[in-house]
Amino acid sequence: MLWLIAEDRFYYQNLTSLKSEYELEDIIVFPNNDDIRNNIQKSNIAFIAPYYPPKNIRSIFVIQILANKYGVLTSQEFKLKVSESKALENRLGLSVIHSPFSLKDIGGAESLKQYTKELLQAEAKGFRAKAIFLVGVPGTGKTFFPKCFAGETKRLLIQLNLTLIMEADEPIARLNAVFEYLSQRHTLNPSERYVILIDEIEKMIGNAEAIEKRLLGRLLTILNDMNTEAAEYKFDAIFFATANNLNSILDNNPELLRRGRFDELFFINLPDSKMAKGVFEIYLNKFQIADEVYSQMNLESILTEIEQYYSKANNAPDRFPYTSAEIETFCKKLHFYKIAYGYVTKEHILESIKLIIPIIKSAEEGVNRMMAQSELFLGV
Repeated sequence: MLWLIAEDRFYYQNLTSLKSEYELEDIIVFPNNDDIRNNIQKSNIAFIAPYYPPKNIRSIFVIQILANKYGVLTSQEFKLKVSESKALENRLGLSVIHSPFSLKDIGGAESLKQYTKELLQAEAKGFRAKAIFLVGVPGTGKTFFPKCFAGETKRLLIQLNLTLIMEADEPIARLNAVFEYLSQRHTLNPSERYVILIDEIEKMIGNAEAIEKRLLGRLLTILNDMNTEAAEYKFDAIFFATANNLNSILDNNPELLRRGRFDELFFINLPDSKMAKGVFEIYLNKFQIADEVYSQMNLESILTEIEQYYSKANNAPDRFPYTSAEIETFCKKLHFYKIAYGYVTKEHILESIKLIIPIIKSAEEGVNRMMAQSELFLGV
């Protein structure tokens, strides 16, 4: 017996066409238990609904999923001008964004940009990447880079929030449902591509709760088998996992970082002076304060002032003291002065240097431990 799964209103408005297509006498819409019980022995009868049949009798049905009329969008969503990202977000219960960023929004990070270029070239020849791991100093752009990568490669970005999934009644079933849905969508729309971001994955590692360990184990199994013959789920996605605290991973789950699970392992360090200059230029232009700032101090002088002021706290002399996030905060502070006073002075710039204290000073011990482990990864 046939069970049709349809989210799109189009099919419910065209039941006659469906009957003809599948050579059916009747199609029962939104069946309840009584409908199923009273018709289950009839021939040439089908059921249609946006849900699956009951688990205890599911095996007796041939289940056919009907594609939405507009890719991710149903005809009703298309009419209401719902975005693809919002429609997918509603189905998955996770944050989905159509990233407005691209690699040009990143200052420096040449290793990541070069890897992206090579990856796109390899994909054009049939290569399928599995996952990329980003670890490093907080504020260096570990979460921002996947967003830029998604925008650059025209992929929707799905934020796989493990904490949110843990709040479900059955977390593992909830996790499976996400990948089952993406796999089903791939069957109907094989051109759809995603970036799946697992941010701060170390928060799921080393916890005492058995369910958390099982959830992590399930995730790693799925990740390990992606793009192989053993894969349970088949869809076009590149996973990005980020971490701030590498120590908890090395202490509790070092196998997470083994080769084969991730295509590349990157350590995103503090920027060098050249990269820092590029990041400054991006944010000074973004906040439209470049002319005001340069009329007081040139950029090289500002970088030198910051380097000298925090030289004692910086144990990596070849690196700039500020992370990309701190450079953004610094420029935002100058933007605030422009709004408050109508101008930016040299005193404002020097005061901001004192106020924006870098993480290498505020969390010196922890940052030094992270940087000592950078040799385990490809540096950025």
